[in-house]
Amino acid sequence: MPNPPVLWDIESDPELAGTKLIAEAWDAAGLYKVGSFIGDSWKEWNGPFRDDVRSFFRGEEHSVRHFADRLAGSPAIYGHKEREAEQSVNFVTCHDGFTLNDLVSYNSKHNEANGENNRDGANDNRSWNCGVEGPTDDPGVEKLRNRQIKIF
Repeated sequence: MPNPPVLWDIESDPELAGTKLIAEAWDAAGLYKVGSFIGDSWKEWNGPFRDDVRSFFRGEEHSVRHFADRLAGSPAIYGHKEREAEQSVNFVTCHDGFTLNDLVSYNSKHNEANGENNRDGANDNRSWNCGVEGPTDDPGVEKLRNRQIKIF
């Protein structure tokens, strides 16, 4: 639905007055509503921010323009009257996918231990292992990883 009443009902509920409302603006059916999520109080997880920041710090070609857009408040996404930059929740890692440490320790996901045969989670993590896949005792790699974490 382009304008689901349940979102307005949640937003206008007096019990939730003053509550911060954050949406993952995509759903199981594949709708991606980042930058066009409805509601005045709702903030949105900005997935393009995550992806473009990760790409930039990996040094991917053509990533500077997208990174600059994200630092400027994602006007390509939020530069219209219905949504504004302050409705964006900018993040690099979150509750799903890689942790920040995983982001600098693995080039690809390794979800073998949970019994899903590595099928779960996103394949496009835009991560970089700093030269060694997974845990390491190499002090140079650990120093680089710690620096990358602080940069993020």
